[in-house]
Amino acid sequence: MSDEPRKSAKTLEPGTIDRTRRNIGSIDPSEADAIAKKLGGEVLHERSVISSSSMPSKKRTVVSSSVKASGLSSADIAAKSAALSATSNLSNKPSTTVSQIVTTPKKKTEDGLPELPARELKLIDKLMRSDEYNIKKSWGPLTFLFCLSPRNRELVNKHFTNYTMQKHVEHMQVFISTLKSFMITAPDSYKVKIANDSDLKFKFLRTVGKWQLRDIKVIAIDFENAQESTVAMLVPFTKAIYRQLLTVYYIGEQQVPALIKDVYNDLTAYKDADLKKLQQLAKQGITEWLYVHNQIIKGMYPLLMRMCSSQYEAFPNFFTDQIANILQFLGLTKFDLLLPEKKKKQEDPKVAAEKEKKKQEEQHIAGKKDELVNTGLKILEQLFPEAGFSHLDNHPDLYPYFQPLYNFSDGFNVLNPENGLQVTVVLLRIIEDLFQGCRNIEFNFGADEKLSALKDNINAILSEWTSYREDLFEKRYGDYLRNFVNQLYSQNDWDKSQYGKESLTNILWRTKYYFLPNFNFTQILLNKPSNDNPYKPLAGRTDYLKTALSLIVKRIDENAEGQKAVLGVINPWERYEFDLPNTVSKRLDVLLGAKRQTNTSATNANLIKYTLCIVSVLDWWINNPQSPAYTTNAMHIYRISDKDGGPAFSAPVRSDQNQLFAAAVKRAVAARQQK
Repeated sequence: MSDEPRKSAKTLEPGTIDRTRRNIGSIDPSEADAIAKKLGGEVLHERSVISSSSMPSKKRTVVSSSVKASGLSSADIAAKSAALSATSNLSNKPSTTVSQIVTTPKKKTEDGLPELPARELKLIDKLMRSDEYNIKKSWGPLTFLFCLSPRNRELVNKHFTNYTMQKHVEHMQVFISTLKSFMITAPDSYKVKIANDSDLKFKFLRTVGKWQLRDIKVIAIDFENAQESTVAMLVPFTKAIYRQLLTVYYIGEQQVPALIKDVYNDLTAYKDADLKKLQQLAKQGITEWLYVHNQIIKGMYPLLMRMCSSQYEAFPNFFTDQIANILQFLGLTKFDLLLPEKKKKQEDPKVAAEKEKKKQEEQHIAGKKDELVNTGLKILEQLFPEAGFSHLDNHPDLYPYFQPLYNFSDGFNVLNPENGLQVTVVLLRIIEDLFQGCRNIEFNFGADEKLSALKDNINAILSEWTSYREDLFEKRYGDYLRNFVNQLYSQNDWDKSQYGKESLTNILWRTKYYFLPNFNFTQILLNKPSNDNPYKPLAGRTDYLKTALSLIVKRIDENAEGQKAVLGVINPWERYEFDLPNTVSKRLDVLLGAKRQTNTSATNANLIKYTLCIVSVLDWWINNPQSPAYTTNAMHIYRISDKDGGPAFSAPVRSDQNQLFAAAVKRAVAARQQK
């Protein structure tokens, strides 16, 4: 035996080689040889595992999860990630998640990151340590040696956690606040579109408007003063960031600014828009989006790739090639993503021309005699049987029928049946009765863009409607008419005098100014009186009412099943209410079964429909140049006595109006029962 002491053989602890392989990652034999040549050294062997049965019993101490430099343990990180995933549900739509599609589980490292081949891991590491991204810590030429330690390999640059993450959060906050300011400053009608419209720009605003940064800020603060952080520790932050940003990323870098500009153009079109503020918001929104896209979505993509991808992918291919893995990692589905709208195919010129022709045919024409007018005439005949509404072309005398019902003031009694104002005044009075019930309907035209864009106001019309009869007809027009007829009655050639001609001229012009815009006549004097009408033209108001109420009725019909909410009117399905019963309301109660406690048709919705139809008759009467109001001699202004050809001041009135109505109702009931 030699005198020199025998050197003990060097061996490794059991499992050392296996752990080293896991830390380094999967490598091929050629790469292993290259590493061995660079590092040198001798080949050591592992000691065999000693059976636990041969070892003496010993108490074991369970050590809790190690605390990271930031103060967060791995358990803390896992808890934050789980809580964030639970509270960040971005979609209410039932859908098939990516996890149901991708069923093959990925191998994970001890830190919970995907286990990657050495080549892929090296590419991702190199990307994260590059000057462009500067995410991982670099030791310069010695980086390779330091990265042999698995902990060193995943260390994150302190500048990224202490500064870059905070900056990202700040810019996201500004971006969200800017778009929310757009929504806050928008008019109510535009807010309705933001809330309900399916256009991509409104979906985009709704999506960003729901983003919350509370959880992200909390996580970022934990890293603000961290001395040491790893990629695995950034999983909650990365996941929280991309769960929000990914929902709008696929719209496109250039398309998002286009959407913001589109919203800006919409808002500047409104009358009271603050152009300077909107311009500032638009510029700021676009600027912040470019930062979000280039510095956050792109700038953090190596982190996201390391956390969920099975291989290296360059930007932006990563977000398309690895979409399934990304969605699975973030807990999103394809339905959570906003995608750019497909461009519409260019129409065939012939088809486009036909559509344009049809559009022109359907173009709005004031006073058009349509189905609404025909229905309105039938309703008037139901309400007032034998009054003459079924044959207005023959110019029936409405005075005997309606004078007992409405007790019109002096002036109405001398109107010639061929004077278009007789029907006009009667319709004005009937609509007054309807409006007494409409005043108890809660209209909300301001909530609808189409209704609020119309050039009038429903509440103003309801308030001023009686003025067209009481002021314009009874006082301003009636004064001239009564004076003219009285003078003519006492002096049959008074209309030939200068004063008579002036009075007659005023009557003719006031007919045109106040009520019948298409009224034509031969001027008696060259002097033309000024238009002293203090109200909006009646012809414009009937046109507005027909347009607005038609839209409301269309929505009522669309939502009748289930009595759903109707945009523009708050209480359509409630019973109509008249503060005081009137001539029309009493008849409506009978026709619509108002006395029935259940299954009644006496609702605000039906009151609106009846009002629309009767307003349409008045609109046709005064706005359509072909209506019977304009087919008679313009000089047939006052009643003519059959005896002497002079003015007549009255006509025999009727007293059977109620009996006629009751009989008509009985006939209608009997006809329904026979069916």
